[in-house]
Amino acid sequence: MSSVVNTVTGLVKPILDEYHFELVDVEFVKEGRSWYLRVYIDKKGGINIEECALVSDRLSEKLDQ
Repeated sequence: MSSVVNTVTGLVKPILDEYHFELVDVEFVKEGRSWYLRVYIDKKGGINIEECALVSDRLSEKLDQ
């Protein structure tokens, strides 16, 4: 597992635990000239767009630190 994936996993796990979400996968991949970080999450009954945005915002704050 790459260091980026390990770092992001460590940052996002406490956020997901707080909301009782499950971490499905983290990937950091190059597509063309750009690198993309993707965090896949789930919960019983499914995740909605607002929950995705919530996790994205919280994780972005942690990554900016």
